[in-house]
Amino acid sequence: MRLTTVLVAALLVATCGNNDARTTDDGGKQKFLWKTGGWGSCYAVGGCGEGRRERLVWCSEADGRTVLEVMCDPQSEPPTSKPCFTACRHHRDKLQWQVGSWGQCLPVSPADVNNVAAVHQPVAGDTRHDNLGVTQRNVSCVLVSHEAIKVHRPVDEENCFTVARKPDPVRFCHIPRPQDCVVGPYGDWSSCKGCSAVNQTRVRAVLVAPLNGGRPCPQLTDTRVCNPRAECLVHSSSSAEEGSRAPSPEYKLKLGEWRRCEAPTSVVSADLIEARVNTPFQQHGGHDALYIPGSSAGSSNNNNNNVFPVSPVLGGTSTESTENYFTFQPQVGYQTREVSCRDSRGAIIDISLCLNEENYRSEMPSDVRPCVVAQDCVVSQWSAWIRTQDGCVAASGKIRPEIYERKREVVRLQEGDGQPCPHILETRHTTDRDQLQLCANKYRWLASKWSPCVVTSDEPTVGPRLLEVGCGGGVQLREVTCVQANQGNQPVVDDLCESLEPLPTVQRCEVACPRDCEVGQWEPWGPCMPLECPLFGDPPAKGYRERRRNIEVMASSQGLTCPSTREVQPCPQPACHSWVEGHWSSCDLDPGIKKCGEGRRTREVTCRSIYGGIVEDSVCARRQVKPVTEEPCLLPCPYDCVLSPWSDWSPCSHSCSSPRQIALRHRNRTVIAPLGEGGHNCPDPDEMLQMEPCNTHSCHGYSWLTLPWQSCHPLRPSERFNITANSVTTLDPELDDYFNNSSVAGNCGAGMQEREVWCMEAHAKRVPDSNCHPLQRPVSSRECWQVCPVDCHVSPWSEWSTCPQQCVPDASSEVREGEVAPTQSRHRVVLRWPSGGGARCPVLEELRPCPLSGARCRHYLWGEGPWSDCQLPATVECGMGYRTRAVWCYKNHRSVKVEPSLCLERNNGTAPSQSEPCFVDCQWPCVLSQWTEWSSCNQACSVRTRTRQLIGLSGSRVPCKDTGLFPLVETQPCPCARYTLQPTGPWSDCLLEGEGVSTSVAANGRVALGVCGAGSRFRRSECLDADGNLVEPSLCGGDSGLEEEPCLIPCPSDCRLGEWSAWGGCSAICGPGLHNRSRQIVHPSFNGGRPCGSLIEHKVCSQSCEVFHWVADGWSECQLIVADRNRGCGTGDQYRRVRCMRIDEGRGISTEVADAYCDPVMQPPDLNACHVACPGSCVLGPWSDWSDCPQPCESSQERQRTRSVLRSPANAHDGATQLNCPPLIEAQACHLNTTCFSYSWHRTELGSCLPLGGSPCGEGVQSRAVFCQRSDGRPVADRYCEATGEGRPSASEKWCYVDCPVDCEVTQWSFWNQSTCHCGLTGGVMVRERRVVTQPSEGGRPCPEPFIQHKSCPALPCYAWHRGSWDSCDLQGAWCGHGIMSRNVTCLRGDTMPVEPHLCQTAAKNSVDLKHQERCYAPCRGDCRVSEWSHWSHCHRNCQAADVGGYETRSRAVLKPPTPGGEPCPTALWETRPCFTGPCLTFGWVVGDDGHISCQRSDGVRVVGGCEGKPKPCTGDDCAGVQHAHCDTQLGVCLCKPGYEPQYDHHQLLLCSVDGQTTSDDNAAQHKVGTSASIIPPVHQTTASEDKVQSRYYYPQDDDISVWMFTMIGIGCIFVVFVAVSIYLMCNGSWSIMGHYCSGQSMPPPPSQQQQVGVDVPEVKP
Repeated sequence: MRLTTVLVAALLVATCGNNDARTTDDGGKQKFLWKTGGWGSCYAVGGCGEGRRERLVWCSEADGRTVLEVMCDPQSEPPTSKPCFTACRHHRDKLQWQVGSWGQCLPVSPADVNNVAAVHQPVAGDTRHDNLGVTQRNVSCVLVSHEAIKVHRPVDEENCFTVARKPDPVRFCHIPRPQDCVVGPYGDWSSCKGCSAVNQTRVRAVLVAPLNGGRPCPQLTDTRVCNPRAECLVHSSSSAEEGSRAPSPEYKLKLGEWRRCEAPTSVVSADLIEARVNTPFQQHGGHDALYIPGSSAGSSNNNNNNVFPVSPVLGGTSTESTENYFTFQPQVGYQTREVSCRDSRGAIIDISLCLNEENYRSEMPSDVRPCVVAQDCVVSQWSAWIRTQDGCVAASGKIRPEIYERKREVVRLQEGDGQPCPHILETRHTTDRDQLQLCANKYRWLASKWSPCVVTSDEPTVGPRLLEVGCGGGVQLREVTCVQANQGNQPVVDDLCESLEPLPTVQRCEVACPRDCEVGQWEPWGPCMPLECPLFGDPPAKGYRERRRNIEVMASSQGLTCPSTREVQPCPQPACHSWVEGHWSSCDLDPGIKKCGEGRRTREVTCRSIYGGIVEDSVCARRQVKPVTEEPCLLPCPYDCVLSPWSDWSPCSHSCSSPRQIALRHRNRTVIAPLGEGGHNCPDPDEMLQMEPCNTHSCHGYSWLTLPWQSCHPLRPSERFNITANSVTTLDPELDDYFNNSSVAGNCGAGMQEREVWCMEAHAKRVPDSNCHPLQRPVSSRECWQVCPVDCHVSPWSEWSTCPQQCVPDASSEVREGEVAPTQSRHRVVLRWPSGGGARCPVLEELRPCPLSGARCRHYLWGEGPWSDCQLPATVECGMGYRTRAVWCYKNHRSVKVEPSLCLERNNGTAPSQSEPCFVDCQWPCVLSQWTEWSSCNQACSVRTRTRQLIGLSGSRVPCKDTGLFPLVETQPCPCARYTLQPTGPWSDCLLEGEGVSTSVAANGRVALGVCGAGSRFRRSECLDADGNLVEPSLCGGDSGLEEEPCLIPCPSDCRLGEWSAWGGCSAICGPGLHNRSRQIVHPSFNGGRPCGSLIEHKVCSQSCEVFHWVADGWSECQLIVADRNRGCGTGDQYRRVRCMRIDEGRGISTEVADAYCDPVMQPPDLNACHVACPGSCVLGPWSDWSDCPQPCESSQERQRTRSVLRSPANAHDGATQLNCPPLIEAQACHLNTTCFSYSWHRTELGSCLPLGGSPCGEGVQSRAVFCQRSDGRPVADRYCEATGEGRPSASEKWCYVDCPVDCEVTQWSFWNQSTCHCGLTGGVMVRERRVVTQPSEGGRPCPEPFIQHKSCPALPCYAWHRGSWDSCDLQGAWCGHGIMSRNVTCLRGDTMPVEPHLCQTAAKNSVDLKHQERCYAPCRGDCRVSEWSHWSHCHRNCQAADVGGYETRSRAVLKPPTPGGEPCPTALWETRPCFTGPCLTFGWVVGDDGHISCQRSDGVRVVGGCEGKPKPCTGDDCAGVQHAHCDTQLGVCLCKPGYEPQYDHHQLLLCSVDGQTTSDDNAAQHKVGTSASIIPPVHQTTASEDKVQSRYYYPQDDDISVWMFTMIGIGCIFVVFVAVSIYLMCNGSWSIMGHYCSGQSMPPPPSQQQQVGVDVPEVKP
């Protein structure tokens, strides 16, 4: 109970204490703070110049509420105003932004990355935030004075905003990723030599040196105690210190390491040394005793590998300081070293003791030598990554890498033994599919608008050119551009779309030919019709007659519209009703007359309306007397006059009638039996000729003429409610594209268009519209749609093209007359073409001068100053010295000096030497330069030379000019070998390479390169020595290893044809036939030009035979023979005119033509034997036409014709009339093609394909005629064949196509693939290819061949550096210390023949480790002992980023630390050097056979380090066979998923269970209490063998009842009840604060707020 009371009291005290703390500030912070507003604008009295700006300052609480200023500290009040400056107009040219250098790249958080990205784009090449940093610089606005001494006065930034955009003060940068140290496995243990050996060691090498703060390398040496018992048996007489060296002397000479090259305060010129001695110097030795130490390539400190001095960005320097900054001249100094004598204990003793040693026979090594003061190469910061090539993944899976590049500038060159310059260019290739987009999602082909339909016209004087097609077929062209799909369609290089499906650039097209309307012939004029027929009364006095014609071919939209198909003309006396007369009946004799004489004949006459109905006769009788229905007639008696029947009416004399011209026709008849005695007389001759009017209609009709539609006038918005979208859609199918834009006020949308309609007389004269009544007047207005204007829309500009590399090879930068400055261009493409009067497209291409070249290209060259005198240290009088010169980089032969990296880029990273050794003779006052390199042996049996010079005053001294003492030229014979030039392999195809060798030809209207021109062909040419070894081509007089000869690829020449001739005559007079036309070849096709088309074309021609008729006049009177003339009767001849006429029934015109046009079978006779019957004799009528022979025509059948008796003979009796008359029926046998004919369908040959509209190509029609032919070959009307029942053949026309030529188009040749080329005799062949872009059509120019070209690889020998083994450490006679070891580095041809070094430098550009000398160290007693340098490791680089450059590492380990007073261990235990070749190796975790996880390099080497942060595998197959388990890649162990409990057995996960239940029936027994299974993971579990004490844990089963658990629950409930009761009792007490708390009231506010809120605060007494 007491414990509970104490706990409750402590709770109350804590509560009250916390409540009281709220009245004070946390941490003692100030409660009132000064707050400031933003600075206002600068106010100057005069509007500019000096002024002041102000801001608000107020006091507020920490939560932001404003209080009285007295509450804040007046000492810390911020100022409310400050001076400022507003630039006046005359200050504008003196304002500029002053930019400081970029600071250090600092890491930023992801939130800061987003903030910076809002003002500056991230660095290209890496978008991961964990690698991004931010660097800052000072950017301020300054006012520059133009006085002798420039003064920069800082002013407000607002002044410079009007001058230029403010430079970015912050930008992203890349923080180099830390690289942990990676070491390899330990090597073998060293042997225990001798019984005195205590330890044996083993070492391991550093494979990857740590960089950028990565984990340091672990211990490289491992030591263990030797087993002396076993070793003493074998090496009992050995000594641990002896090795294989000679017996150690008592006193040892030791060489110290050369110290740092000191400043040149004690260096003098060799020309100033006047005194010379005639004997060699005893102290320092002669020239041969000196040596040139080699620099340690790539050596560096352990934790500073690849760290080079970095220079800040230069800014604000004057011209003079810049000139001095970019001028580099090394200084000559001196180096010293310690030469000491040591005793057997390692103590330093007098050096004379070593010189007096019997074993020492050499001269004293020098302790001073000249040197060049070391200066490390200084480089700038890396630039931002710049993307030089976009990358993507093609649909085929091919990856186009995304390449990034960054550079750094060389600010200062290396001097002396300073650190050399690192690489200044880095590239990064992104080839990870997860980081690259699909090419189809990133880029796309954008096609321009199709050109108008064009054809190629090859004119002799002009050449091939494109002509727009007005009608017919042709081709359309367009350009395709590769654009970025997601960045506004910005054009990019076409290579990025190479993997996409190409869009066609040529397509066939058809321009609809204007098809004019064609109408048929006019039908005959109709009767005179009244305008109306009243029910009562007479019709109007005037009427109209009408004629019509049919439309045979409808007009196209561009063709001539149809003329009027109805025509009217007025006519007088129209009748609504008229009499219709029937045929006369035969003559009926009067009663009482039996055989001949007078009688009567009748006919029917009815009254009919104009619509054909029969009405009462009274209706017609009101206007016209009814014609007679009965009249007398005469049946001739034997002695009556007999006349022939009336002949056919002649053709009408005129097609129409007028008051001045009346059209007539006539017919006649003749006397065929004269009058006999007592007979009726013959009529007068005038009565035997009849004439009547014909074609009584007027010559002119009236019809409507419609003029073209005028332009569409849009309606006002208030007038458009009657115009619906549906009604307009029928006029314009593209309505939907513009309907939404119809809101343009009065400029587009629905409208009306009108046309004029005229009434024309005879289609030639306009007359009043009333003349065309009653024809319906055509509409003169209709609805229309005015297309809304659409403005042109273009893509963003592409990137500027690179400046041309073909610069004028002149160092001066002045522009010469006639020269054109190089330019660069950019372009954009049209995304939407304008229409409907929209805004026109802007300029699509821009040019500008190259910004870096101006008028000419820039040239960066090295400038070299004069060599200095040969300089020596003050304590050295002869031997080797150094001379130096200044080196700088300048542009265009001017004095403007620039950073040296510009020259390094153009000189393969090399710079002129800044220093070189020189030689001061010890006997004569002569100073000479060093020997140059031996010249090359370009020819056999020649001589190569090397030279040197006299330096300074030596050239004027007589002893120095003695070539015997000081030769200046040395010669050496070249090998006298015989070389043979042997061509091998076949000649290549004729290749077009280089600029200007290809001739441009036109293909589809575009310029095609690389098709033809003057080129070269090649074959491999090997230069061999006498042993058959391949040598340099120059030894055989060549230079490339290829034999070349000129060749020519002829350009294609297209076939050129002449014009078509006129169409020839038709092969048939009438009926279907063929006629042709032809053209000639003007210029044949050569060299794959366009082939010639057809030279002859055929076309069907036809003229119907039905329009040609025989027209026969009436027979003349019968001309009796002489014997019968007196009687007046008998036989004779009669004549008539028979003509072949072409009858135009529609116009009523007949034209006489040649007889050949009419059917000869149907030709009427023009001569006839006639008979004039004598009185009383029989008179017969004319013969009828022959009847048709039955089909099929057979000779056994016959045809007939008949005639009738016109007058019976006088002696005829009843029933015997024919006995005295000739036969009335005549029969004729049917003979084929004489009296009988057969009919069948025939077809002409198919004509040529003729394009529509007369165009040279495109869609056309190929036709043939189908006609009915009579058996004698005469074309006849189709009805004759139709009567046979034979079906008509198929259609006589079909569509065809005449090819519009499409030329083949191919891409440019790719670059030569030289991957198969090798040096040596194996050779190889390089390949390049091109592909077809546009397939040719039948009439187009075929594709040039071949598509793949081969070229032999040049015959060049293989070169390789041969590095000899290192010699022993040269200590110059000393016993131990620092020395030099040397080796030979030779360039070998074919691994055997030494050649000039420059050949290897060209063949192996990235070769490293070419040092001839290297420092070495022979330890003395007590000195530190280190191992030999390991081999250079693999080239380590970022394989994921596909970096090109990396670094190699080598290391050494400390074998034995130094004893007191001994030489200390070197600080550099590993060093690196750049590399660019070799496999890219990676590191990863692997599970060994023993189940342990280790880090392994991809080539199988087990390492330590390099795998941190990479996923770890789980050992064995633990996770594979356990359900609900997964592998934790961070720990490398198998764990159960959340919600499952693990159970382990001897370091192995056994199973995962849920709430104690097993997940496998097979393992159910392992879950019981008391089994060996455990839930402790392997990292915490111990086995019985490891620990005798084994813990056991109790886990109750689910069905067990736990008494302990229920007891604890009861105790807890009692405690909660007690606390609640206690709080209740205290709340009813007298504590006011607790009372407020318990009653739910809030705490009283602080005094500063009580007055504001008006709260009555009760007085609280302590």
